[in-house]
Amino acid sequence: MFEKICWVVTGAGHFLGETAGILASLRGVRVDMYFTRAGAEVAAKYGLFKNLEACAEHAFRENDYSAGSAIYFAGGRYDALVIAPATANTVAKCALGVADSLASNFFAQAGKSEVPAIILPTDAKTEIESATISGRKIKVRPRPVDLQRTEELSRFPGVTVVYSPEELRGVLDSA
Repeated sequence: MFEKICWVVTGAGHFLGETAGILASLRGVRVDMYFTRAGAEVAAKYGLFKNLEACAEHAFRENDYSAGSAIYFAGGRYDALVIAPATANTVAKCALGVADSLASNFFAQAGKSEVPAIILPTDAKTEIESATISGRKIKVRPRPVDLQRTEELSRFPGVTVVYSPEELRGVLDSA
């Protein structure tokens, strides 16, 4: 079981409500929550920022580009990195080895420190139904390149790509 998780919320509305539910149900796990700039903005627009923040032992908003907190992976502070929900942009950066944002820098440092990463990408199926800020359901069809990057990421050592909030919950429960 994971005792201490670094959880990153990126700027995706898809799966955000389900993510909040998973976080609220975690027992015996301490979570440090990191919001990318877009993650904080989107969570606030969906009315979930305070709910997500309340689930964490510590909550941080991205405030610089160097992501100094990434040092905590090498220091053994975290048992796992969770990026959920993960935008197509974050998935692409991680899959290509780009570490120029809070989420992609944490992903790189977790990998270098052999800390397992669990990623819930928003663009992992050929068609998804997502809710807008107003709650209206819309169909989204990820581009082939987005699906390809998700597939590439799933082959990284120490990385578990999950394709639904239920699968994320299962991985967290079984760890």
